[in-house]
Amino acid sequence: MVKSVKPKTLEQCLEVIQEGFYWKFAGGTDLMIRKRQWHGAARKFEKPVVLIGDLNELKGIYEFEDRYEIMAGATLTEIVHDTRLPNYLREPIKQMASPPIRNIATMGGNVCNAAKVADSIPVLFALNARVVLIKSGGERTLPIEEFMIGKYKTMLEEDELLYKIIVPKVKCNIYNYKKLGTRKGSILSKLSFLGIANVEEGKLTEFSVSIGAINDRPLCSISLEKKIMGMDSYELAKEKASIVASYKALMDGQTDKRSTKEYREKTACKFIEVFLNEIIGKMGGQDEKRNS
Repeated sequence: MVKSVKPKTLEQCLEVIQEGFYWKFAGGTDLMIRKRQWHGAARKFEKPVVLIGDLNELKGIYEFEDRYEIMAGATLTEIVHDTRLPNYLREPIKQMASPPIRNIATMGGNVCNAAKVADSIPVLFALNARVVLIKSGGERTLPIEEFMIGKYKTMLEEDELLYKIIVPKVKCNIYNYKKLGTRKGSILSKLSFLGIANVEEGKLTEFSVSIGAINDRPLCSISLEKKIMGMDSYELAKEKASIVASYKALMDGQTDKRSTKEYREKTACKFIEVFLNEIIGKMGGQDEKRNS
């Protein structure tokens, strides 16, 4: 029998986890998979469990002038149906799992599980999100790319909880999301792609690409993004092949039971190319409008 503790408040919860290591159990949809043994056997939890799914302090989604704050206990369904959130954030969540799972699974759980194929984390990388970690006596804030350090590895300490996720608002008039799997619904990603861009007066003022399920962490490159931002349609078309090649050089995939390294990387490069063409087309349309 696994020992479990169900605190009534966040303060009580932080006191509990300060005493020793506990598995933090919110919706449990990721954790139950990670702790399975053989078919039909009970889940194996080496340590006691603290049940945090009913803590009111971890619930809710809030909008501010420059950001959104998604509490760790917000369910995926709540995110999908919150129309204050931009479509480029809601669409990847909408394609995760199935409705019954989304009703239970939490954003915080998916982030802390830190799976290579997690669909929420590439989105947060693309948006330069930050996570707020809390424990008795204080809290700290980390960029998402510093929080997730590898496959199933994060900077979360034993006496900490993920409290909330801070997502900056960005200008975006072009976005492209793609997810590949062996079937349409309730599937782990073979590959996920999110491109976000904003074009104003024929110039690229925002640009971000994030690719999931290839490397152990989502593939993003701030240095590449800085080089691309500010380009016009001519410059972007001229540098398109070089940009795709630069992203390709950062890919470090592996062949597994879901797909091959070659398929993932070739398809990811195609997604990048299609997204760049979409941006160039948008720029051309604005040029024609401005010159008419």
